[in-house]
Amino acid sequence: MLDLGCYLLGVVKVGVVVAALGFSAFRIRQKLLPAWSGSPARLVEIIGAVALLTWLSELLGSVDLFYSGTLIAGSILIGLAIWFLSAGGTGGEAEDGATHRPQASPPVPGPAGPGPLAWLVMLGVVALVVFHWGITTKHALDRGIFNFDSLWYHMPFSVDMVQSHSLTGMWHVETVFTNWFYPQNSELLHAVGIALTERDTLSLFLNFGWLAVAFLAAWCIGRPYGRGQLSVVAVAILLECHTLVVREPGAAKNDLMAAALLLAAIAILVEAWNRRSRSEEGSHLEPGWALAAAGLAIGLAAGTKVTVLAMAAALSLAVLVLAPAGRRWAAAGWWFIPALLGGGFWYLRNLLVAGNPLPAVESIGPISLPHPERLQIGRPDFNIAHYATDTGIWSDYFSPGLHDAFGALWPLVLGGAVLASLWALFGGRDRIVRAAGAVALFGMLAYLFTPLGAAGAEGEPVGFAINVRFVVPALLVGLALLPLPRQLDSPRRQWGLMAALVLVFLLTDRPDDALRDPSRPFALLLVVLALAIPAVLLLARQRGTARARVIGACAALTLAVVAIGYPVQRHYLDSRFANDGPQEEWIPGMDLDSAYRWARGVEDARIGLAGTSAGFAGYGFYGTELSNEVRYLGVRGPRGAFNAIPDCADFRAAVNAADLDYLVTSPFLNFLHPDQPVPSPEARWLRGEDAVSPLLRSGPVTVWKVDGELDPGGCGSANAPLHEVPDTPAS
Repeated sequence: MLDLGCYLLGVVKVGVVVAALGFSAFRIRQKLLPAWSGSPARLVEIIGAVALLTWLSELLGSVDLFYSGTLIAGSILIGLAIWFLSAGGTGGEAEDGATHRPQASPPVPGPAGPGPLAWLVMLGVVALVVFHWGITTKHALDRGIFNFDSLWYHMPFSVDMVQSHSLTGMWHVETVFTNWFYPQNSELLHAVGIALTERDTLSLFLNFGWLAVAFLAAWCIGRPYGRGQLSVVAVAILLECHTLVVREPGAAKNDLMAAALLLAAIAILVEAWNRRSRSEEGSHLEPGWALAAAGLAIGLAAGTKVTVLAMAAALSLAVLVLAPAGRRWAAAGWWFIPALLGGGFWYLRNLLVAGNPLPAVESIGPISLPHPERLQIGRPDFNIAHYATDTGIWSDYFSPGLHDAFGALWPLVLGGAVLASLWALFGGRDRIVRAAGAVALFGMLAYLFTPLGAAGAEGEPVGFAINVRFVVPALLVGLALLPLPRQLDSPRRQWGLMAALVLVFLLTDRPDDALRDPSRPFALLLVVLALAIPAVLLLARQRGTARARVIGACAALTLAVVAIGYPVQRHYLDSRFANDGPQEEWIPGMDLDSAYRWARGVEDARIGLAGTSAGFAGYGFYGTELSNEVRYLGVRGPRGAFNAIPDCADFRAAVNAADLDYLVTSPFLNFLHPDQPVPSPEARWLRGEDAVSPLLRSGPVTVWKVDGELDPGGCGSANAPLHEVPDTPAS
């Protein structure tokens, strides 16, 4: 599937882009925030590198030049430009952006932490999280990406970016939802990986980077108060929860990316605050580069997932309140301009196409907003507040869903996050902690009114358990704040909290279950390479080991990862959607497993999909080499609308217009009862047509070979009126 030379070329391409943009981000941070060091500096540099890659990709994609060669050339040019501009030294600019202000003061030491042993406890907890994530990733390596949303739109969006070399198009994957209007910073990063390596293997590991960012941000929130280890262990309880472990590793889900970026924005603000006076009267968030870095992080989060917009708005308000009274307009500029640059691309695209940056918001009170009309609806989008007083819904859906998501101790997890946020708001040790508590609480409240939070027919919110992930960003912030109260300044109390957090972690998430999984050798290897060895090297450097020796060890580790990566990728490509194991492990289900197996051997073909079951699982049809052009057949409408084709004649004409090599017909996916698909008429519309012939049948799914032009006038009695277009029943 992929020879060694191609693999090594992909490694070199990725290495060049990462090295060039990483160097650029480091020098920019060094120039603009010279007094920052250690973990907060690394966090700012990560945000900067992601922003540089995002901006470069958006620039190239806006002019149809999104190619691996242009990405590499652009990264090198950025690196050379930054090197040239910063060659004069780091300079002495103040961190608040004013050229003649004095350097910001270093952080005032916080209360003593629980001691060196806390490092070992923290690393052990983090290792268990990485281990469990490794188990899920190995399952994807053995079978292929199996996460529903990744097969539905995350990965198809990424591949379409690569195939079209553009980011300005709308990629229609089905006709029920309008997810082509979603912000796509996450999909863009997956597209970069695919463009550079010509495969999707990196996508299985990308979320490990965001897992690291979430832990780093939690550490930076607790660090100024001597609680870094405690904040990390607290957020680990959520990062190890079922709702993330089964969806984020080995997939292209973006919930953690958005949450980690939001947590990073708060962490940068906490560091900036603690670098100024700690006196209650004089403390404020000074406009400047630190504020810009935090604004950039929140913008990247908003450009990843719309569910963080409420918390982004609350944090923006907090920033303005905490800015000096006479400099709030300046603070707004330092905050909002980077935020818009980080996430505004996709909302601007929506505005140009639909006349509305958020087309899903169809009205504000009595005011109707521009939006695409939808012919089909997957399921009603009730929110949780709709069922606030319905005890039957709580007992039948909400409580079981929360148990599945956060484990047996879910009341402690949720209650701990809520109480920590309340404590921070009303009794926080400084104004930045109180502001963070308010932002977390607002996020939890907004979650109760989020559309699709309790999706499903009236009285049947089957989507609650899946969409409980929408509250993860708010819970992460709340748990990161849990160890910060002044009442925990005593080392003995901190150790008591550490013991309680570890106990909750072990009992509610049950990471020990992963120890019995057959994939544990791979997960253990991942822990050693990604956590244990880097931790040893960091400790060695802190204890005075020569820089050259540490760099040499890092180079050896990199070579080891590259060497191991080749057989891992070969195994993945050989197993990806082969569906040759136990039937219960076949992907994606819905009678499409055989069609997925067939598509593995198809290259450079144009494949059309009809019936939303195929649309919701379209990714497998791109083939192992991602060279197939896959298109869902529908009708484009005004304001970015994309709807089902209403009759046989139009459907046959659409097949002709798409110039297909193959066509896959499938039933309409019933979101309320997935095991009871609704018949879709496309296969019937092909009866009597000599230009197509069936290659494969599996239940209601058929793969057709298209050998010529279909006759739109030959439908006869097969032509279906508009009312036969399937729709999910209301109950």
